[in-house]
Amino acid sequence: MQIAKLYSPVSYALQDQVPNLGLINGMEVALSFGGPSQEEQRKQTLGICDVSCLRRFGVKGLNITQWLHAKSITYPADSNSWSLHGGSILVLRLGSSEFLIEDQLEANACEPLINCTHFEPYGVVPVQRNDTALILSGSKLPALLSELCTLDLRDDALGENTVVMTQLAGISVTLIRQTLQGEPVVRLWCDGTYGAYLWQTLNEIAEEQGGGAVGIHAFFTTK
Repeated sequence: MQIAKLYSPVSYALQDQVPNLGLINGMEVALSFGGPSQEEQRKQTLGICDVSCLRRFGVKGLNITQWLHAKSITYPADSNSWSLHGGSILVLRLGSSEFLIEDQLEANACEPLINCTHFEPYGVVPVQRNDTALILSGSKLPALLSELCTLDLRDDALGENTVVMTQLAGISVTLIRQTLQGEPVVRLWCDGTYGAYLWQTLNEIAEEQGGGAVGIHAFFTTK
């Protein structure tokens, strides 16, 4: 039986930019926009990259840390913080009793968690995640965040291994700072239903600043 192709929450907003498309985890995603030199220039100035295709899993409950320990997943000790499990799996602690786990391309921790049925003994429940997930990069990113974010992210507000939940362009988002390919970026998650609007808003500003859309190959290598 043929499995239906999934579409990113921002797919509609990308159509007029004619991306080079491919399938990752069954989802159609923009691999690149234009040539490598153009993408690199955008990435270094103010790049917007859709990574909604990365697998993610949410779970919450009073005994959530015991459940994660039983699954051999290391997690941050503090609320509103994040860590890397196994070097390639993001583990975000959203408060004291809820977690968001996201595989990077080379990881595969989320699929067995999604298919797990052993929740009841621990009193935890899975949380459906249909996020729009973006990577924001470039020298003009601080100015964009300052313009659109309700929280002042200067100084240590979005520090190392800190999870921040705020609003960007009027949309509730979760943000972290991460280093990819040796460069600092901001990772962003929001409800998928707002993805196209947020993409259009961010990309319009990025293009005005000399940046714009970049594909997932700008940050991750796929086989």
